[in-house]
Amino acid sequence: MAYTLQELAKEIAAAPAGSAVGVGYDVYEELFPPGEPDQGARAKAWEFAKANGCAVNNRPTERTVFFVKPK
Repeated sequence: MAYTLQELAKEIAAAPAGSAVGVGYDVYEELFPPGEPDQGARAKAWEFAKANGCAVNNRPTERTVFFVKPK
């Protein structure tokens, strides 16, 4: 069963202020096709992050995208 945007939104909502929820590039690709480094996928991820009260922190060396909640 695939990880969904709804599940990610729930994890973000449950995370404390100042923390982050990370997803690996493989999961990110499923949520925001076609994945990194596509600009369209990045735009969709930023829209999702904004709608869920956080920002995006892409860490290519870790192959992980973090959704960061403000403090």
